[in-house]
Amino acid sequence: MTPDIHIAWFNAHGGAFHKLLRLHAELVRAGASCELVFASGPPRGLKPGVDIPEALLPGLEAAGVRLTPRTEALERARNTKARLLVTDAHHDADIPGVLAEVQARGVDTAQLATLLGDYTCHGARHLLVQHPLTLFFELEYNRTRESARLAAAQRVYFTGNLFFEPTVNELHGGHADREAFCARYGFNPDRPTCLWLPSAPDARDPVYGEVCEAVERAGMNLAIKLHPWEYAFRKHGAEGVDPWRLGKVSDELWGRRAVDEADGTWAFRFCDAAILRASAMSLEMPFWEKPSLLLPATVVPRLFEAQAHMVARCARPVADTAALARLLAEGALPQYSEQDYEAGRNAVRLPGPGNGYDRTVAALLHILNGSRLEALPPFVEPGGSLARLKASYDQLIGPETARALLPRRRLRFEAGRLWRKVLGA
Repeated sequence: MTPDIHIAWFNAHGGAFHKLLRLHAELVRAGASCELVFASGPPRGLKPGVDIPEALLPGLEAAGVRLTPRTEALERARNTKARLLVTDAHHDADIPGVLAEVQARGVDTAQLATLLGDYTCHGARHLLVQHPLTLFFELEYNRTRESARLAAAQRVYFTGNLFFEPTVNELHGGHADREAFCARYGFNPDRPTCLWLPSAPDARDPVYGEVCEAVERAGMNLAIKLHPWEYAFRKHGAEGVDPWRLGKVSDELWGRRAVDEADGTWAFRFCDAAILRASAMSLEMPFWEKPSLLLPATVVPRLFEAQAHMVARCARPVADTAALARLLAEGALPQYSEQDYEAGRNAVRLPGPGNGYDRTVAALLHILNGSRLEALPPFVEPGGSLARLKASYDQLIGPETARALLPRRRLRFEAGRLWRKVLGA
């Protein structure tokens, strides 16, 4: 049977692909037939037996979910007979050509993002972005050569982010409780667990070891969750991409052991606090209702300061690793209320009914059928105008967020915002 929707995910990591499995199930539950194809193998694909037990593959295939080598995944996407092709929005040289080919055959297209501030538009007609702030980061901050393509889209939907929704990875059986997770990594379940989330700027920096030592000296459990592309390098070795050019994975460089990628979501669930420096994951922690301890970023600090401001009610700035060590030695991790976490979530996703899954399903069904649904997320139709896209976020950009821009870009943004206000008056 020809599916209504073909989802082709070419840059798949084991920390998120189970959430796409849930999206697939939600689409089927909503009445859409859906084929979901993941690229496997290097450089950034899944790996049978690591990301998913091989015994589960036949059952997944029977349900319309396949893991195939990248070349085959590209070919299946090019030749799909589905009415709608959905791809990821990562940097990828092959996706623009695939989208152009299927659109020439009359197939509708959409792209779906995993982060608030990182969206590579490859020419799809419909774009599913997390928030108007996603457009701000792309058009004002990142300003890549693909940014101008955003205005060429037929419609841009603000769906929230299903990758931020607190869905745990149960494909490996999961962990029944915190004690089971701790036993897996030799942690003491009676002690607090700090989750260290190192990113690219941390890999060679002494701060990596200092964070680990501060947690260990305080007698707390140290859980490390690596960047997804570090896990990809671990899986694919020399055939993969060494993202930080270390020749090895960063936990090995610093003599520690990170949690397995399949256990990353369980680490979010069972940790007591997250430690971050130059990571956008501070925006995800409110969804898990876990506090963040934020060290100052040394790379693009204004960007991370702007993001930290968004979740300020459930995150605690820490001056340096010495201050972190003192805080942990006191043994009193910050505690926040449900209202604090809700404020953080509301800053990251637009208010309104439904979560990231609900809104993504509603947007895809709207593209497929053109029907108006109660749960339809907000959208903008740019009509070729970048100004229309920019108007969607003008009123959301406060001083803290604007300061993330370089001075010249900030001046250009503020002048444009004033001009759009005059035109709209």
